[in-house]
Amino acid sequence: MNNHTDGQAPLTRRQVVAGGAAGVAALSGGCLGSVRNLLGLASASQVSLRVVAPPVDWDRRANEIAGQLVNRLEKVGVDTRFPLLPPEQFREQILYRRDFDVYVGTMPVRSDPDFLRPLLTSTRTNELGWQNPFGFTDKALDERLDAQRRQAGADRADVVRDMLQTIAGEQPFVPIATDRAIAAVRTDAFAGWERTRLRDPTWLFEIEPVEESVDGQTLRVTAKDKRITERLNPLVPWINEFDLVRSLLYDPLARYYDGAVRPWLAREWSIDGDELTVTLRPGLRWHDGEPLTAEDVRFTYQFVSDTSLDSTEAVYPAPTFQRQASLVDEVTVLGERQVRMRMDASGAVAPDALTVALLPKHIWESRTNVVDAQTGLTRAITHGNTDAIGSGPMALKSRRRERSLRLSRVGNHPVNRDDDSELARRFGPLAFTELVVRVTPSDLTMVSFLEEGKADVTVPHLDNEVVSRIVTNDELSVATSPSRTLYHVGFNARRRPLRTPGFRRAVAHLINKASVVDSVFGGYADPHTSPVLDESWIPGNIRWNGGDPEVPFAGVEDELDADRAREHFRAAGFHYGEDGRLVY
Repeated sequence: MNNHTDGQAPLTRRQVVAGGAAGVAALSGGCLGSVRNLLGLASASQVSLRVVAPPVDWDRRANEIAGQLVNRLEKVGVDTRFPLLPPEQFREQILYRRDFDVYVGTMPVRSDPDFLRPLLTSTRTNELGWQNPFGFTDKALDERLDAQRRQAGADRADVVRDMLQTIAGEQPFVPIATDRAIAAVRTDAFAGWERTRLRDPTWLFEIEPVEESVDGQTLRVTAKDKRITERLNPLVPWINEFDLVRSLLYDPLARYYDGAVRPWLAREWSIDGDELTVTLRPGLRWHDGEPLTAEDVRFTYQFVSDTSLDSTEAVYPAPTFQRQASLVDEVTVLGERQVRMRMDASGAVAPDALTVALLPKHIWESRTNVVDAQTGLTRAITHGNTDAIGSGPMALKSRRRERSLRLSRVGNHPVNRDDDSELARRFGPLAFTELVVRVTPSDLTMVSFLEEGKADVTVPHLDNEVVSRIVTNDELSVATSPSRTLYHVGFNARRRPLRTPGFRRAVAHLINKASVVDSVFGGYADPHTSPVLDESWIPGNIRWNGGDPEVPFAGVEDELDADRAREHFRAAGFHYGEDGRLVY
């Protein structure tokens, strides 16, 4: 919900001062050196990059892609460091501190191109989460990112294609591939694992007991991410699209399923011009028994837009759901179960605003303290939320830090009610009355738990290298589906030489996406030239054609042609010293 142009707060004096300090730091770290070079006051500087990635035991594929990139950067004369960061530190440096040169990792992406607006809009470079972590700026692109959300049909498609053409040319990050979601499942307890995408919020809603007469079953899940027991905060950004917290503990007004955004906690909505009127389902309650009302809806959109609730000069938006909330200019309570939203979007985009996870006002309104003004952290974001009071079809029953999490089915949730509502008919009731997540140290240990009968399913993030072990066990099977998790190379355009589009393109030419899909993912991935998944949006001249037509690999098969690769860096305005090192 915005009170200012483009969803941003006006610059305060404190923000201006901080920005000035950052500008001086950047100048002294890069631009000043360039000025000194031009004046003949200093020798040329060698190009040096720090490439960060998670360790092998956390994400082997990102690690291997980064290793290949580092090796090829060295071959073309770039001095490169390759530190490996634990998952929490990796996420902090990329999504909070913006302390990186280049990284290789994953992010959740969508089929609809509106997700690119916060990801690449120039005014988002100082915010948290997936709000332009790259520090990328292009004012003309900003205008098109704004324009596409207010248009529909062919007009919107034309703007989006132009927008994607610009992104392909500038390469603020390099899309590589979306992996296939892979889970190991036991065949003796539940079925229906592949009825929907494995990482979609409704994935576990689709399964059913193998024996229909069985009631009161427990679904046992294994995961290697211990954070699932530590952080139950729906405002904390994740690096992939699967999140049990937002799937089962917290609910939005609408969810995307069966090919469209459809009512969830909303019973219905209507659009009249720039106004969207939403009516809640009757009898909604939070897990602590308090009624869920229209006032909670109004509060949620205000809180996501500014987690300090106007208590400070600056605005502190939540790292997640900013895109959806920015579609809404104002929320007015019309009654106990009805709100009216004034929209800043066309009817083609507006329903996506309803996919924000709702928050109980009586719990979250006290979490407004600013914890770190420099990074924009408030207590709402740093709070572990270990009591996790939501409105989802399952409630938190217990947890053991770094070991396990237990959820129980909520009988009066619309999915679980014994009535004739469309939601209950489509999904309910859930096939399990309890869900237990047990944390294990590795992918192999997760599979071992299933082999020993200690679990029913792994989280759908298994490495493709363990598939061969699963298929040799008659009691296990492999469930797979396309994902919306994009492996990519991210650049910090706040720093030299990464602010130069030609340099970023030259780095992109070092990556053989087809080979990565085969050798790193074992074929369990789909290569990408654009971050938008639906090809109907993508201009034909930049679509995948066996390679990336915009930044084709500078080599033959998987062998880098170092001379050809160096020419890309020279074309970007860089040159080589007598020792063969790249300088500027």
